[in-house]
Amino acid sequence: MLLCSCLDCQRATGSGHSSVALVPTSALTVTGTPKSVSRKADSGAAFTRHFCGECGMPLYGQSSRAPDLRMLAVGFFAGQTNWFAPRQLIFARSQQAWDLVGDHIARHQRYRESPP
Repeated sequence: MLLCSCLDCQRATGSGHSSVALVPTSALTVTGTPKSVSRKADSGAAFTRHFCGECGMPLYGQSSRAPDLRMLAVGFFAGQTNWFAPRQLIFARSQQAWDLVGDHIARHQRYRESPP
């Protein structure tokens, strides 16, 4: 579980960050045919956002950096999010000063640094 303050997430959410739960691709079942939009991310990876083909609701995102994971927007679970406990903020370099994220959350200027 994480928060992302990249400019793409800010545009997509209309706020200072996105709230994301990572799940294995194998744990996600989608009924119907979603629509998708891909773009090149700051990292050089391809990032694809998938939406419901009927109503346009965001379903999940995926990065070519992590092909076995899907990124679920926590807002999808509105009213039932007491389980969400983000542990990190990625792309803190573009965090807005007015977006008050708790000091207890680890911050990474880009993606989380890989352990040595």
